Amino acid sequence: MQNRYENESPRGRGAGPSSAGQSRKLPPLKVMLLFCTITLGLSAGWYLARQSGAAPPAIDRVNSADFDKAMTTLSPQALQEAKADPRECRLPMGFILAATPGNPAGGTVRFRTSRYESPPFVITDKPQRIAIPNPMPEVGVGLLSVEGDAKGLVVALTPPANMEPVNGAATTMVIFPVSPPCKS
Repeated sequence: MQNRYENESPRGRGAGPSSAGQSRKLPPLKVMLLFCTITLGLSAGWYLARQSGAAPPAIDRVNSADFDKAMTTLSPQALQEAKADPRECRLPMGFILAATPGNPAGGTVRFRTSRYESPPFVITDKPQRIAIPNPMPEVGVGLLSVEGDAKGLVVALTPPANMEPVNGAATTMVIFPVSPPCKS
C-alpha cells in the first residue's frame, strides 16, 4: 500500500511535483468580495469627508474673576457699556490671545466684529490677552476680522487660527460663547 503523502515535499501539501510552477489563485467570489469591500469603504469615506466640514474655531468666555482686567482692553464705548451694568450681562465677552511667534517686532492691528472695533494693539511675539465683546450673544456665530500689519499673526482660538493680514485684513468665522438673557 502506497502512502498518499509520498509525493509531497517537506514544505507541505500541494508543493509536490504536481503543483510546481503554479501560483495560488483566489477564487473569483473572494476577489469580487474584496474588490467590493474596498470600493464601498473608499466611497463611504469620500462621502462622509464631504459631509462633515470642520467647525469654525471658538472664542473662550471671559470668566467673572477676569472681567475687570478684560475691560482694560476694550474700546472707550464698549468700556462705558460694560461699566453701566454691574451684572456683566449687557456686554458678554470672550477673549483671544494674539501673538506673532518668531517676529519680535510684530505689528499694529485692530480686531473687528459686526458690532465692535477694538482699539489698536501692538502685537509682538509675547501673547496678549484681548477681550472681544460678543456681537450677537443669542446666536453665537459671527465673523472676527483683523486689520493692520502683523507678519505671522496667530490668534489663539480653539483651534488656533493663522490670521496674518493679507493686504491689510483677514477674516475668519468664529463661534462666540452664547449668553443667556439677563435677569433683572
